[in-house]
Amino acid sequence: MGFFNLFSSKQKKQTDLKESDKLNSQSEKITININNEKYLKPSNWTSNYIYGFINGNPVQKIANQNNLIEIIRNTVGNGKGYIAIDSIFHPYNLINHKGATAWDLAWFWLYVQDQGKIISEIAKNETATIVQSEKLNLNENFRIWPNDSLNPSKNKQYDKFVPFILPYLTYSIDDNDYKHWIKMINAELQLQGHAHTYIENFNSVLSNNIEGHIMTIGFGEFDRENLDDLINKFTNFYDQNMSEK
Repeated sequence: MGFFNLFSSKQKKQTDLKESDKLNSQSEKITININNEKYLKPSNWTSNYIYGFINGNPVQKIANQNNLIEIIRNTVGNGKGYIAIDSIFHPYNLINHKGATAWDLAWFWLYVQDQGKIISEIAKNETATIVQSEKLNLNENFRIWPNDSLNPSKNKQYDKFVPFILPYLTYSIDDNDYKHWIKMINAELQLQGHAHTYIENFNSVLSNNIEGHIMTIGFGEFDRENLDDLINKFTNFYDQNMSEK
């Protein structure tokens, strides 16, 4: 009887252990699912851009992927995952007739390739990727926004000094996520009183890939609820630095 009881006790412990393993396994799966849901929530991704003026076509593909990687890494920092788009665009090319932005289209195109696996890897800073601009069907999509200040038919200066945007996405749910480009600019400002060296790196690399004289102005985060913010970046810079008035 004693032997039987001891054996029963061992069986119970083994059973408990198996149940514990099952619970731990289920817990890990739940954690993974929760993380994936967090990573795969589009609103947790930031729509970033580099912007400036070009004396030429504002919709041009950056064929040299190594150069594009250099540009984005110089913006987000080493070790940060990102989704880049291999083209510059005019701001009025960024939103299609259904209201989807270049950032939306790139994110969802990437998602459907493998149901979000690579998106999760990018969010965890395990990799980065480039989406080809032709996948977005935006090249021929020139749609004048309610704020038409950049329309060259209205303001002739933007026919010569043409606005451009280079869009990319990063995963960020932390408002305190201090952007790499801000650190770099602040460091140069403290060291030499300006950030010309940092900005000129972008001009140099872009000029190797884009036809027409290019002038990088800065960096920003796209706000679909405030389109004027993007337009004003161009008009304010022009009025303050380039206007002959």
